[in-house]
Amino acid sequence: MTNYLFPNRLKKIGWLLFIPSLIGAVLYSIYEPEFEFLNLRPLAIFNDNIFVSSFFTRTENNLLDEILCIFLIVGGMFVAFSKEKIEDEMVAKFRMESLVWATYVNYIILLVCVIFVYGMPFLTVMMYNMFTLLFFFILRFYWMIYKSSKALDNEKYN
Repeated sequence: MTNYLFPNRLKKIGWLLFIPSLIGAVLYSIYEPEFEFLNLRPLAIFNDNIFVSSFFTRTENNLLDEILCIFLIVGGMFVAFSKEKIEDEMVAKFRMESLVWATYVNYIILLVCVIFVYGMPFLTVMMYNMFTLLFFFILRFYWMIYKSSKALDNEKYN
């Protein structure tokens, strides 16, 4: 049963959100641009500045990084967890194996970073680590689908 998967039609929306936001997130991490129109005062459940910590306050913030994160997560979830056009046992097996593989790779990288990365760079590692499980899953799952389709094509022509 695949009751936990999104409908296949959300996969296209997912790609439309995921790819541009991934590119945008990479560019943001390099150049850190701020668009003036995104300087707003959103509600913060918790806000901590140098002098005061407060709950449920408004804070001055440029929302570009939050927008990129939301699109990256939602797009990635739609891409990763939308049904395939043909959702059979092999696809379910690829999905499960890819999720396990991505979890292993994600946490191995995190362990290496815990051992060898310190200070503020470690916070950057943790920020990227929020997305790497989803990213590794998508890479592995679609690689397995691609390899499977190539093998089927080769069988047809032989």
